[in-house]
Amino acid sequence: MVTIKDIARAAGVSPSTVSRALNDSPLIRQSTKERIKRLAAELGYERNELARSLVKGRTRALGLLVPDITNPFFAEITKGVEDAAQTRGYGVILCNTGDDPQRELAYGLLLRRKRVDGQIITSVALEDPFLPELSRTKTPFVLVSRTSNTVDAPYVIVDDEWGAELAADHLLKLGHRRIACISGPEDVGPGKVRAEAFVRHLSSHGIELPRTWVRHTEFTWEGGERVASEILAKRRRPTAIFAANDLIALGVLVAAHKRGLSVPEELSVVGFDDIAYASLPLIELTTVAQPAYKMGYLAAEWLMDLLEGKRRKKLQKRVRPTLMVRKTTAPPA
Repeated sequence: MVTIKDIARAAGVSPSTVSRALNDSPLIRQSTKERIKRLAAELGYERNELARSLVKGRTRALGLLVPDITNPFFAEITKGVEDAAQTRGYGVILCNTGDDPQRELAYGLLLRRKRVDGQIITSVALEDPFLPELSRTKTPFVLVSRTSNTVDAPYVIVDDEWGAELAADHLLKLGHRRIACISGPEDVGPGKVRAEAFVRHLSSHGIELPRTWVRHTEFTWEGGERVASEILAKRRRPTAIFAANDLIALGVLVAAHKRGLSVPEELSVVGFDDIAYASLPLIELTTVAQPAYKMGYLAAEWLMDLLEGKRRKKLQKRVRPTLMVRKTTAPPA
């Protein structure tokens, strides 16, 4: 490995002069800087960024933890984080936790060992062993699409209750009264909040959902298909289903198709997120849209401002979702 001393010998200068030249010190003449940088490139010199960061106390790297990188919603958050970071000269280390709290803890510790300047966390477990541990360190962090029951942490979230009420009102206005709700896992925050708000809003309008029509599953289309198939197999079935995310909703559409039910004539379906697939011509899913890209961008921007001493007030941002009415909802037959 080529060192600063090797470059110094080749250039006929001291190692300190090489170091200053590579760091664009104003104490070194421009012609000398250019000559030393050219020599460094020819010799194949690479900076030891970790050693450099230890000296400066900054790595200009952010850690990003997501529960499922295959979920387009988290992919949009990731894109927002990366775009914001790039504009400010930061890098992003992405960790996919697989919705596993222990894996999240391991990745969080890894990011600390890598000395990232701050962390952005989008995992959605209600009880998270990692956050109390992280809050005891000096590493700044921000939550996206979640809050914490155990730690007073900065966050950017969507108003899940408002979104669920938008979906409920839409189905009520269409005339639906037999409505099912498929949420994510019971220990996952956003899905739980959406389902509870949806059921509560219907109840306030005199509609009580049968217990067998309020179900939980994974935030995947496979989970949505499995649970929807069970609900739709009964003699008395709903005329509409609200899914706590778009992947579950896509699974509902698959289940309806396999049972020969036409959407929306025989079954209306509403999702939540507005992922890229939702607006495809062959799907055109009615869904509650949350600005995932914007949420990721805002979180990264705030974190970088905090790291650079430009922000002191804790971020507590709740954005309002909107209802995107497409072709999977209609009045009941």
